[in-house]
Amino acid sequence: MSRNVLEKVLWQLSVDRSAKERFKADGARFLSRFALTDEQKKMVLDFDVAALQQLGVNPMLTMGFWQELEPTRDMTTYKRRLGATEQQSSAFSAALKG
Repeated sequence: MSRNVLEKVLWQLSVDRSAKERFKADGARFLSRFALTDEQKKMVLDFDVAALQQLGVNPMLTMGFWQELEPTRDMTTYKRRLGATEQQSSAFSAALKG
């Protein structure tokens, strides 16, 4: 199940220092060992947290992944990527509910 694989990838990238370093060095190569589609790999490489959550990936995993590896680690940008309004961006949330 690809959602489970995505969650495994994000969990590993959030807790495993060696995995983080390999991802930073060559993200595409790191992801090549997982059974993911090209579209799913692109979501991870592009830090497309909204698309990941739409696939059912746990919001706490997307947030942890963002905080550990996204170059700016800016949580306002994270929330805007999820479609947050200005008001929603000022509050804490790992996910936005419609």
